[in-house]
Amino acid sequence: MPLTPFMTKLSSRMTLPISDQHALFRAASAPRHALKGECLIEEGAKLSSLLILCSGMARAVRTFSDGNQQIVSVFVDGDTLNAGEIVFRQSRKAVYALTAAIYLSIPLRELNSLMDSSPAIARALWLETAAQAAIQQEWMVWLGQRAAQTRLAHFLCEVSHRLQLSGRDAHATCEFPLTQRDLADTLGLSSVHINRTLQTLRSQGLIELTRSQLTILDKEGLYAMGEFDPEYLDGLKFVDEGAN
Repeated sequence: MPLTPFMTKLSSRMTLPISDQHALFRAASAPRHALKGECLIEEGAKLSSLLILCSGMARAVRTFSDGNQQIVSVFVDGDTLNAGEIVFRQSRKAVYALTAAIYLSIPLRELNSLMDSSPAIARALWLETAAQAAIQQEWMVWLGQRAAQTRLAHFLCEVSHRLQLSGRDAHATCEFPLTQRDLADTLGLSSVHINRTLQTLRSQGLIELTRSQLTILDKEGLYAMGEFDPEYLDGLKFVDEGAN
């Protein structure tokens, strides 16, 4: 993909001055291409670079000693894949491409130098980490305190809304590569329970989910079912406030 439009979008999201935009992308390696299912970050690996997703989707996974997995994050265009972990220098999770993907890698040595010389870049990464922390907090709430229908409806609303914010899917239908097994590993439910819950949402005329495509048929109804308020995603909006 041509990176110029992506750089423009990401720079707007990170509210960076033009000089800092150029410095950040000059420090990045050439764009890397990943196949669906490819591991981008290994769990427990020593981190040496900040990764930024240019296109496609990815998921972060924790694997337990018994082999079971929990999906702890889903990433879309423009997301950093490990901003919250680079200070610890070791990944607590593995990250896999959910689709074919393109990503940038910025070595930590260069990134640290840029943050030392540019408060705007340091602030942008802090805001990115805060935005992802807000998503994690919301996940923690509905995983612990919501029924299956509410959990699933909320998750579908969130992914759809984040794709709209990324500018890649601005309509009722969006790419949705997660399988029922993925949904189970995300929501802490069994695949059978996920299947039944999807059938309920379909029968109520709220969604259609076929061939890796999610269509929200009744946005107001799905938002009500999921108790979804997108305000916590405001930190992911592509805005130019703060740029100069």
